[in-house]
Amino acid sequence: MSKKSLTILESAKDMASSVEAWADLSNVLFDPVDGLITRAYPTREGREAFLKTGEYRAIRRLLESAMDETGLIDGATPKKSGKFLVRLPISLHAALEREATTEGVSLNQLVVAKLAVQMSRLVSEPQAQLER
Repeated sequence: MSKKSLTILESAKDMASSVEAWADLSNVLFDPVDGLITRAYPTREGREAFLKTGEYRAIRRLLESAMDETGLIDGATPKKSGKFLVRLPISLHAALEREATTEGVSLNQLVVAKLAVQMSRLVSEPQAQLER
């Protein structure tokens, strides 16, 4: 037993007592970008070693217990975080960064504004066609 794996197990226990659905617990633990286990063991080898520990087996039992409590179906929808990962071609990412810098806003602010404008157009266009 390593100190790191014990710390992860303790954190998992704390989270298990506060989540509303098993999917929330699963996401907090196993998210491939910023999940607790991913951050603690950033390499594939480290994660594979952790999967062989008693602490990992205890975490799986916590997750199974959460599934039993919230239901496999009812607990399958996690709360929305408001964030998502988008993979862009390097050229598009660079162009958006240049525009954000020029406008004096963050890349996130620029992309949210662009999405909001497009969503507004999509919502208003069907209405405008109905009025014709």
